[in-house]
Amino acid sequence: MTLQPPGSEAELAQARAANREHYLKVVLPKLEAGIQTEMDRRGLASFMNRTRWAPLCKAVHEELPFPPPFQIQDMTGPRQVLWASDDVDHWGDWSAESLEPVLSIEWMRIVPRYLKHRGMLVAPEIIDCTTQLRDLVKRLRLPWREDERGIWIYGYAPADPATLTSPPEAPT
Repeated sequence: MTLQPPGSEAELAQARAANREHYLKVVLPKLEAGIQTEMDRRGLASFMNRTRWAPLCKAVHEELPFPPPFQIQDMTGPRQVLWASDDVDHWGDWSAESLEPVLSIEWMRIVPRYLKHRGMLVAPEIIDCTTQLRDLVKRLRLPWREDERGIWIYGYAPADPATLTSPPEAPT
């Protein structure tokens, strides 16, 4: 028998497996029940799932000139206050971990531009990928709307997609 030092690969794999099992048996069912309760309460339908979010993330990395910043509203979380969309100076983290759990994303607001710093005495350059993002969400056939605050992708919304609107400015 070979003794493994604490924190060995085997122990880490065992801990990951235990965490995953706990997530699948305890956390996920509670999350799904909370989402279903909220859907019923607000009369919402589900429009997205993991197989629709994954191609979006992949396409953002492969097709856009930069990963645009985004804001997410969680179905069961507190209502988000929208941040200003005209002075965004960062990129978005489109990694799978940053979007998890995708099943609880009510909406994602994408700001397809950012201010690129060019120096202390020079105004920042506006880098915009609105057209490319618009083409991407159309091609992927995602439930989306666009307004002056960005492009909105809906995980959950009223059952009639024609009624999709941007969320209010203040949290509800």
